Amino acid sequence: MSKKSDVTRRAFMRDAAKVAAGVAAGATVATQTARADVYKSIMPQTVMGANEKIRTGHIGLGSMGTRDLQIALLRDDIQPIAVCDLVPKFTEQATVIISQKYPAPTTHTYFEEIIANKDVDAVVVVTPDHWHTLPSLMAVEAGKDVYCEKPLCTTLAEAKAIREAVRRTKQVYQSGTMQRSGVYFQEAVQMIKDGYIGKIGRVECWNNDHATVKGIGNPPDSEPPSWLDWERYIGWTPKVPFNKNRFLYNFRWFTDYSGGKITDWGAHLLDIALWAMGEEKKIKRVTAASGNFILEDNRTTPDTLDAFWEFDDYILSFSNRAWNPDWLEGTAEKSPGHGIFFHGTLGSMRVDRLGYKVYPFKDNKGCEPVEKRDALEGDMNNGHWENFAQCVRSRQDPICNIDVAYNTVTTCITGKCAYIANAKLEWDAATEKFVGKDTDAVALANEWAYRPYQNGWSLKAPYHPNLKA
Repeated sequence: MSKKSDVTRRAFMRDAAKVAAGVAAGATVATQTARADVYKSIMPQTVMGANEKIRTGHIGLGSMGTRDLQIALLRDDIQPIAVCDLVPKFTEQATVIISQKYPAPTTHTYFEEIIANKDVDAVVVVTPDHWHTLPSLMAVEAGKDVYCEKPLCTTLAEAKAIREAVRRTKQVYQSGTMQRSGVYFQEAVQMIKDGYIGKIGRVECWNNDHATVKGIGNPPDSEPPSWLDWERYIGWTPKVPFNKNRFLYNFRWFTDYSGGKITDWGAHLLDIALWAMGEEKKIKRVTAASGNFILEDNRTTPDTLDAFWEFDDYILSFSNRAWNPDWLEGTAEKSPGHGIFFHGTLGSMRVDRLGYKVYPFKDNKGCEPVEKRDALEGDMNNGHWENFAQCVRSRQDPICNIDVAYNTVTTCITGKCAYIANAKLEWDAATEKFVGKDTDAVALANEWAYRPYQNGWSLKAPYHPNLKA
């Protein structure tokens, strides 16, 4: 367990860079006369015209939010009409990008203003993880579809709330785990399902980095920038002073807002593993070993982690070391730093964002070597947005629908809870709670899985008494 963790074992805490002209990568986005007032007709959303634009509101415009905006703008059937971020320069950059193709969007600081806009058909949520649920929840309740970056949420209480709302409202929800829209991932998953490498008893997922020992550093707490509403950023999590490492990209390394790599890259890799092995299969036990052994910074998530989930017929794991990549300098076969290894009775298969490769045994019974290593990440993203747009029109479930996202995030969150509790935990799939004889560890894990909202925020309407719209 992390020696710098903001929880201690057996004790729960009870008491963008400038945007250049032409940034819409590869798109021919010469100024067009497309109007922002191409409004949805009075007909129900289920019969949206084939040529009618899907008008989007974008909540969160950092690096990934800008990237999603650019991908949306590659399409002629999506028109961003509203943008929102707590960082003013991000909305300014987004306005420049959109204005290359469409009239300037409305700009906002608070996400509820986007949701209140009756002209917005769908919202795109690309916020820090602890802000994924409320905008998505409020959006579907307002009759809007949602494209939300992974992970689905940060607690199982949030997961239950958003899944119930999506099911009840029948709004389209697409999780940003775009690997499912990658052709080579789809091929690899089908090969696993078809038994190409035999019966599988072990699946390994990993993501490794090459951070320096200083990591993200140890900046002191300070006053927030004058333009930042720090209380809004903190939201429902414990109140803490402003620290620049808790903001923007580095929020991932603080357990208040995320889970580290297990909820960051783990959401991508574990998702594919679960898909291939059968999403109907339920976790029986979960355990983790972790620590902050190398990096000398103020993160509260571990710099070294191995988590294991036991199912009835296989073991799944996720591994991360933040300070050492998974290849040696100068070796011929380099790695993208992540991957999934399926180990079967006829051989093994490695899958990552470059493609896949099969390593058969000599007595392979037809399991021959196969290698495809020319995948393009852009194809996955474009395919994922194509799937979302089609489903907004057809009202069908997208490839990474709410049930897919729920299953994946349950795996990620149970792994996070296991490293916080520093224990081997039994999992009751019927109640979705930890159980077992180690009552202290079980209590700690369940409290993290179902952390209550604080500071006046709630998962039920009106969500907060001081919302801006």
